Amino acid sequence: MSIMSDAPLLALPGGSILQFLLMTLPLFGVYLYFLHLAIQRPNIANPNDDRYGEDRIRLMDILYTFLVTLVAFCCLEVYLLWFVRRRRALSKKYEKEAITVLGNVEYNEQYVKSKILGPIAQMLRWNDYGTCVYDLERVGSHPACDYEDRTRKQLTGTIRKKVRVYHRYPREQVSILVLPKYPYSGQPKIDLEADWASFSGGVGLPVDDDQIEVIQDGFFQAPQVMSRNRSLGVLLVSTAWILFTFFASLFVVQQIDRIDSFYQDENARLAWIIFWSVIGGVVPVVAFGGNFLRWKMYQRWVLHAGKKSKNTCARDDEEGGGYVQMS
Repeated sequence: MSIMSDAPLLALPGGSILQFLLMTLPLFGVYLYFLHLAIQRPNIANPNDDRYGEDRIRLMDILYTFLVTLVAFCCLEVYLLWFVRRRRALSKKYEKEAITVLGNVEYNEQYVKSKILGPIAQMLRWNDYGTCVYDLERVGSHPACDYEDRTRKQLTGTIRKKVRVYHRYPREQVSILVLPKYPYSGQPKIDLEADWASFSGGVGLPVDDDQIEVIQDGFFQAPQVMSRNRSLGVLLVSTAWILFTFFASLFVVQQIDRIDSFYQDENARLAWIIFWSVIGGVVPVVAFGGNFLRWKMYQRWVLHAGKKSKNTCARDDEEGGGYVQMS
């Protein structure tokens, strides 16, 4: 039984706000050049001007470029303000409501050992994911789990699901946190703790957790779990880009209006229609609708995804019947 086991991309690879800002500066320089062209265009929109017949970048094309960028940064803004908060709330829900069962975490060590596959996995972020394996009967037998009573379906077999991992090595008989209402929602405990640590303003993992180990990952070291609560800085940069591209687009439309009668390939009426269509239609649909769809895919992946098999994990009778009572 397969239930959407592929992992969605959660976010861009970690980096500083300064890196994000520096990455956008070359693009900003190009867009300033486009603005310069838009400012100068009315001066040469005259058949008597020697520059009139020269090759040029159409202002309509510049408008399209600005509007596409505006939509992209609006998507990022909604992602930071809405999606990230919901993802964090879902992750913290495990801390308050989850039950603990024992299971295994599988990890492809070739991501670490292979000098060919390693860099590819690092670039495509394959090495951020492992496979969580646990017995569904252990979940169903936990006193806090009423899934079988509510659905009248018996939990049997083993679930294998792809999960986000911070500790890049395989593990056996470790704590798996499962939300009682969602038996397919298992996540490795120490990886969730690393995720919670990344929400805070501090750096690193909890120092008082005996399960935390320092592991060298060979070709690549496991990423240091530092605070990723950089949303405010990225949000400010994104907001600046939204304001810049909005007013730049508005200015370009006004310039097209001024030169409309001199160039057959510049259409002021069409430019205004496109501008307001993007602002009033495309931005809300793509930014809000796209992030809502992305959230639903992510939520389904976390709570419901996995491959179920009839084989059951070997139980360890010394561990008290297969589940660990929350303290």
